[in-house]
Amino acid sequence: MRSMHKHDVLLSILDRISAETRDAQHSRSPEVRGCCPTCPYRFDPLLDRYEASAFTGFKPGTLAVWDSTKAYDLEPIKFGNAVRYRLSSLNRFADERIRPSRR
Repeated sequence: MRSMHKHDVLLSILDRISAETRDAQHSRSPEVRGCCPTCPYRFDPLLDRYEASAFTGFKPGTLAVWDSTKAYDLEPIKFGNAVRYRLSSLNRFADERIRPSRR
């Protein structure tokens, strides 16, 4: 997977999200479907550093440096040597840095 292009990685993330979201909707009761964005049953995938790199556009090494220096808090989740990022954390990181365009 490390040799995949950014486009392929992003497509695999989207495929995984749509498949797991579809599976979650089929397994839940009708009352739970369509719940709010803060629902604990909402799907929030964990991305490895290469997937997070493809999603954000930053190199994996840059994300690693930010994690070790605490330059930006991407809220990494560490499992031994493995590092994962919640998709919601990466979206929050991007949303906090959006600047209005100057005209």
